[in-house]
Amino acid sequence: MKGFYNLPKLVQWIIALIMMVAGIVMCLPLVLKPYGLIVVPLLAPILNLASVPFFRLIGYYKYLNPYVLSIVQNDKEYDLHNIFTFDYLINFTWQDRGAHAQKVLLAHYIKALLTIIERIESKKLSPAVKIVGCSYFFNTRTAEKFGFTLSDASIFWKINSILQFIELSYLYSFAKGKWAMPKFWQVKRAEIIGSDLAAKKETLEKWVQRLEA
Repeated sequence: MKGFYNLPKLVQWIIALIMMVAGIVMCLPLVLKPYGLIVVPLLAPILNLASVPFFRLIGYYKYLNPYVLSIVQNDKEYDLHNIFTFDYLINFTWQDRGAHAQKVLLAHYIKALLTIIERIESKKLSPAVKIVGCSYFFNTRTAEKFGFTLSDASIFWKINSILQFIELSYLYSFAKGKWAMPKFWQVKRAEIIGSDLAAKKETLEKWVQRLEA
């Protein structure tokens, strides 16, 4: 899978459509059963794995870099999201689990913030833009150090995290290098205004240098 996005675009589309259709055919009959809602957490990793290439190709998932994606990108709001299992298979090997994966993920979340700052500085994005995301992309202390304000996430994101807890757990465990469960029931919303983020540019650049040293 590592060379997937180096394949000719037509080949990517063919593979993505096959994966998407296979995922729907496999999961939809189970979702439509009377117990369908109960099995959604079990099916979520399969649906995500099958759909990521398709959603990326149609532009629904907008990647700021290989490790950070966004769905909403406009002058009012930029959202940041964790990558999915498919992306881990593309970007990591089993030997990368643990400290190395943590450093890579954190460095690229910061690079995503620097990309947003670059778009603000080049007038491609309003400095009034609101950057929001789930607190999983860095811990509370780091989020506050970067100028983010933390608050309770909406009911939608809490329910979403609960439904996704299987995938969240094994990806989180990969980054930790051991079995570990994120506190998906305590998901927080991290938020900062673009101009305030831009003021943190030097701090963010130093963090990237430190992580990649």
